[in-house]
Amino acid sequence: MKCKKCGAEIENGLMYCPSCGESIQLVPDYNVLEEELLSKVVEDKNKSKDDKFATGVYQIQEEAPATNTPSKTQPQPKAEPKVFTKKIKAFLLVACLLVAIIGVCMFIPYMGTHTYDNIMNQAVEAESNEQYAKALGYYEEAYEIDPTSFEVIYGLGRMYYMVKDYDDAIEMLYLALDSDPTNKKIYSYLLDALYANGDMDGISALLETSPSDEITEMINSYFLSAPTFNLAGGNYEEDLLIQITVSGDYKIFYTLNGKSPITTGKQYTKPIPLTEGTTEIKAVAQNDAGEYSDIVSATYTITYPEVEEPEEGTGEDMTIDVTN
Repeated sequence: MKCKKCGAEIENGLMYCPSCGESIQLVPDYNVLEEELLSKVVEDKNKSKDDKFATGVYQIQEEAPATNTPSKTQPQPKAEPKVFTKKIKAFLLVACLLVAIIGVCMFIPYMGTHTYDNIMNQAVEAESNEQYAKALGYYEEAYEIDPTSFEVIYGLGRMYYMVKDYDDAIEMLYLALDSDPTNKKIYSYLLDALYANGDMDGISALLETSPSDEITEMINSYFLSAPTFNLAGGNYEEDLLIQITVSGDYKIFYTLNGKSPITTGKQYTKPIPLTEGTTEIKAVAQNDAGEYSDIVSATYTITYPEVEEPEEGTGEDMTIDVTN
């Protein structure tokens, strides 16, 4: 055996080099038996894998490259460079600012065109062009901005009426009337809407709260009133001239024999003269839609008084001189 340090020959049995005094290690640096066992285990494991691949149990996958870290610990992902992270943050910040600027640029013109005054101008223009549905849309937008505005409420009432939405028209026109109770135009739209809905009770209610004779006359025009006679029926001693009138521009039909004026009536055009005897007059009014009012009647009895003759012997002679 030679010394590992100086290379001198060492006799068997010596525990150190006689030349340099280096200690002699009789046990080798590794265990040969353990190495053989480890090689055997690895060989068996590789063989088992080859058998499973051959039978299709495993799919072929690329093995991850070996690392110097211990097998018991998981590999940790590398942290991103700080410079790269800062760039992403800066990019996101700039993108958010651009989106905000674009949003503001789009919102400001929108708000400029959707002010109350601008919307009302568009509503009035559409109404004047008889684009009632379009005008209604503008009035509804204005109502969302200011639901207390009289001009908006009245405008909605008009437009609902024009598109024949009478229920909503009546609701808005009542609100407008609360703000301006003497406005004849509001009454005109409201009366028309109530009449279109067949709500005669609503029209009657307006008659009870009418603020003026002129508006009362407007309201009465929606009622088909029965005709009236200038003289009441009864007993008379002289000839009569009967006049028949009605409130409103309606036709009048009458009969003098007690029959129905609706089926056999004659249109009234001038006063009716009555002489001695009994006459029953019946009359009815008719509107442009062909609807009739209630029938009214009156009976007139005319009896001439008897002329009294002077008693015999009570008269006096009279002399009449005639000159040429």
